[in-house]
Amino acid sequence: MTLILTSLREFFLHDVLGNLTAAAFLTTAAWSTRTIRAARAARRGRNSSD
Repeated sequence: MTLILTSLREFFLHDVLGNLTAAAFLTTAAWSTRTIRAARAARRGRNSSD
């Protein structure tokens, strides 16, 4: 019984940590992409006004 609980706990921890890591990575990637696009759009806007 202890072995089952231990493996369940490890699976749960790995699964949750893995999902959190994936979610954090995707959020960071989406935020970076949005920031880069905004910066490019702003630069393009400044260049076209010259």
